[in-house]
Amino acid sequence: MNAFENLKPFSKIVYLFVFCLAGLFLAASFITIADGFWDKQIMQLPWGMRIGSGVQMVFMFLMPAVTLVKWSGHKPIDYLALSRTQNSSSYTLYILAFLILFIAMPFITLLSQINQAIVLPNWLSGVEMWMKNLEESAQNTTDLLLEGASVWDYLGNILFIGVFAAVAEEVFFRGVLQQLLSKLFKSNDAGVWIGAFIFSLMHMQFYGFIPRIVLGAMLGYLFVFSGSLWLPIFVHFMNNAFVVTLNFFLSDNLFYQYLVEPPITFIFLVVGIISLSLLIYLFKVFKLKATNKVIPIG
Repeated sequence: MNAFENLKPFSKIVYLFVFCLAGLFLAASFITIADGFWDKQIMQLPWGMRIGSGVQMVFMFLMPAVTLVKWSGHKPIDYLALSRTQNSSSYTLYILAFLILFIAMPFITLLSQINQAIVLPNWLSGVEMWMKNLEESAQNTTDLLLEGASVWDYLGNILFIGVFAAVAEEVFFRGVLQQLLSKLFKSNDAGVWIGAFIFSLMHMQFYGFIPRIVLGAMLGYLFVFSGSLWLPIFVHFMNNAFVVTLNFFLSDNLFYQYLVEPPITFIFLVVGIISLSLLIYLFKVFKLKATNKVIPIG
């Protein structure tokens, strides 16, 4: 079925979000029906939330993206750049991608603290209250998802928050949306940053809006430079798995609380700037390695 084969990129983007909304409706309907069989109690439990989030990821992101690709006359594996490559430097790229994520953390944390410190003017107090209510609701959902002290709770979170989210969101945002935006604006940079903006916006967590844009752009450039969606999927998974792991083992640790919300001090600002500088350098190394160019020394 090639119904969308001759459509312009803008039209495909519109259909992508129409499918996304339809998938959200289907996921909500499925969850509501399932919840009814358990006297509307299952979605109040951690495992109910985990399974529900997995269903939402599949219906809202994965299926719409794959459907659009197939209806556009492409093979999803090829279009999404998921074919296994025989590049001898691929392992090096994964190591560099992990280092990029690790090095970026201080800068991302600094952006998060700055983002949370933003106060809107009085005439936007209603908007600010709405944003805070959304943030509180999202945080309550996250806290419920991360509840549980057993190994099975931990593995469940790794599966649903790590694997499901990484695959579904990267297929949707980087694999399809970013590629369409790049074609629409005839610029990879535009595709990366506009896609990252939409990626952050759709998470509906406005006090993490700026750092999530940067994370989305990082994932976007990993895709552009490597030509493989596996790299952003890997980094997305590692980021989510890292959060799940720290929360599981160190949630009551004061040092962990300090890492999550450190005060903005002069030293922290310096560390953030160093983190950004190293991040830019590592991306240059990654790009050169991905394109098999010689990395200059000095």
